[in-house]
Amino acid sequence: MSAQITDYQGKHVHIIGIMGASLCGLAELLHQQGYQVTGSDMKTTIFTPYVRKTGIPFTIGHSEENVKGADLVVFSAAVPPTNIEYAYAVEHGIPVMERATLVGQIMQQHKQAIGISGCHGKTTITSLLGLMFLLGEQDPTVHVGGVLDYLGEGGTRLGGGDVMVVESCEYRDSFLQFFPTVAVVNNIDDDHPDYFSSIEQAEQSYENFVARLPENGVMVGCYDDPRVRALMERCGKKTVSFGLSPEADWTAEAIEYDGQGNASFVPVHNGTKLERVYLNLPGAYNVANALCALCVATMFGVSEQAQREACASYHAAERRFQFHGTVDDVNVYHDFAHHPTAVAKCMEAALNVPHKKLWTVFQCNSFSRMHQFFDRFVEAFLPADCIIVAEIFPGREKDTGLVHGSQMVDALKGLGKESYYIPTFDQIGAFLRERWQPGDMVLMVGSGNINEYVWQILGEDGPRAL
Repeated sequence: MSAQITDYQGKHVHIIGIMGASLCGLAELLHQQGYQVTGSDMKTTIFTPYVRKTGIPFTIGHSEENVKGADLVVFSAAVPPTNIEYAYAVEHGIPVMERATLVGQIMQQHKQAIGISGCHGKTTITSLLGLMFLLGEQDPTVHVGGVLDYLGEGGTRLGGGDVMVVESCEYRDSFLQFFPTVAVVNNIDDDHPDYFSSIEQAEQSYENFVARLPENGVMVGCYDDPRVRALMERCGKKTVSFGLSPEADWTAEAIEYDGQGNASFVPVHNGTKLERVYLNLPGAYNVANALCALCVATMFGVSEQAQREACASYHAAERRFQFHGTVDDVNVYHDFAHHPTAVAKCMEAALNVPHKKLWTVFQCNSFSRMHQFFDRFVEAFLPADCIIVAEIFPGREKDTGLVHGSQMVDALKGLGKESYYIPTFDQIGAFLRERWQPGDMVLMVGSGNINEYVWQILGEDGPRAL
């Protein structure tokens, strides 16, 4: 029988990869429940200040000494079997548990568990919905892979209520370890080419996720996505839809954007118009994300007032169209978008933000991603006035000469777009500061480590401390 987390309460749980988006929050959750938690990671991340605040002892760098005496070792899917701490645990009979298994077991401790899935938008939906439950005084447990101000600059909150809201990632089929009573599918796309060999394989993964619902479970799906709509039709469970299509159960009318590009809209539930909702989020895609949160919150009896207050006060997680500062009257943003669909929506949102010239800086995450989505990336960036392509972030891959950033620049120039290949961010920062004009906008795009170099675009003396 596999390890059960409840058997280790009060005992020593060591977490390999504690600076990760999910594990840092899980570490605090276990810490708050009385587990003796320690952690380690190879380097600091944007989550390091959050981990420091918890008071959990951690080590930067891996060593057998970190694991000695542990009763259980929790690790992320990114940790290979050759990791010195993981290998030591296995060799010495210390039980090990993968992150997704831990999340699933925590979900089972709640009467209602809402799993938010989709290749794009799940962080925003999860965290916005969690805030609705919180303001609706339902004391939720929330677990999301991002940094949120209302979650104490982390991504996890331990509540005392019946409801848990969980960001549910499809990568490596992680969410197939989860136990949702409500399964949200925001979209199904051909993301993660290093794991899913085809869109059909990805579709099957989402179908398997929805199949984990109990008999009385509910699937909530985006009507705008044809793959999601087809899954709703064949899943055999009760379904509720949302989206910008007027045929959805929850849709929006009279969408407007303010001077900062933030959206407001009138929700329409089964033909009934509700009071206008105001967001601190740009783009039509965030209107759809908010509709999803409104839909689920209503299912659980959260008041309309709490829902509207949440929408008006919510600020996106870090790296989601995040404003970083102004220099020379030029506004600088960064977005995590790393798939052509997400990039296209990001470009659409940027166009609603007042600006003169839109400069974009793109760092593709992995060579296989650039190779597989090459033509679609080129098309997605066409709305920008100028596209700067940085050196590809390798991720877990090695450069085999499969593709190069300069090839994307050549393709964009062939379509008449101003575009440059500039490999490093110090070069990019200098290039931009020589050319931008007051009123311009810079949008840095990518899920690699591009966010660590915003300071070079802003012309600051050094990176902000983690």
